[in-house]
Amino acid sequence: MNPTQPHDYTADKLPLQVKAHISHIQPGGLSVKLLQMGCLPGKEIELVRKSLFGNPLYMRVGNQFLALRTEEAAQIILQPAQTQL
Repeated sequence: MNPTQPHDYTADKLPLQVKAHISHIQPGGLSVKLLQMGCLPGKEIELVRKSLFGNPLYMRVGNQFLALRTEEAAQIILQPAQTQL
C-alpha cells in the first residue's frame, strides 16, 4: 500500500494479513482508550479478519488480539512500509 498522504494510512485501511507499524494515535476521545489497549507507537499491527459487514475489525497488535470498530481503527496512524534492500 502506498499512501498519498501520511494521515491517509490508517489501520482501518490496512489490507488483510499485511503488517505495519503504528506511527501515532490521532488525538481525541478514543486516543487514551487505544493507548491503554496497547496501541503504542512502534508496535506492529496486522488486520487478521473482518466481519461480514466490515465492522468490527479483528487486529493483532504486538502479541495481543483486539476487536476494533472501524472508527476506532481509523484513529491509528500507520508508518508506510519500508522496503528492505
